Amino acid sequence: MFRRVLGTALLILLLLCGCSAVSHPEDKAAAVKAAYESAANIELVTDIASNLDEETMSYRIGYAYHKQDNGNATAQMTVLAPESIAGIQAEITGEDFLFTYEGTELETAMPDRKGLTPADMTTYLLYALMHQTPQQVWMEEDLLALRYETKEEAGTVVRDVYVQPDSYALKAAHIYNNGEQILSCSVSSCTLQP
Repeated sequence: MFRRVLGTALLILLLLCGCSAVSHPEDKAAAVKAAYESAANIELVTDIASNLDEETMSYRIGYAYHKQDNGNATAQMTVLAPESIAGIQAEITGEDFLFTYEGTELETAMPDRKGLTPADMTTYLLYALMHQTPQQVWMEEDLLALRYETKEEAGTVVRDVYVQPDSYALKAAHIYNNGEQILSCSVSSCTLQP
């Protein structure tokens, strides 16, 4: 009797949260990784909410990734909003970021822990999708969810990434640092081109 009640309660909980298991999660993870590894161009428009301080800041970012024939990659990020900083651009090569505004180079101090700011969040989400294997894969509502976890001296970073189950286009992500959500994003446009 207890098992039946517990089983029913767990089933109801799964249905209420919209989560479900994925058949062949390793195959799904490999397919997502292959789609991003093989893409020659990736273009995104992302709305990012940053909870790094006591107030939440919102940004809209345009991001274009280009893989060159020699295998090297570059990317360009453009701040689209808020209006007060719109137009700031970053040229990204590997882990190097060069920020400019209307042709003038801006001095910046990027943090030691990568991928935990609005400026480098997209770069490191794409890096995870291209080069890392998720620890968990599941369906949440109509999206394929992948969890990437990195343990460092300074703590644990978890990236929950949500993609379309058919095209693998990035739709959203939540980033946690030591269990606290510090960044989230929703992607209004994502194009993967071979």
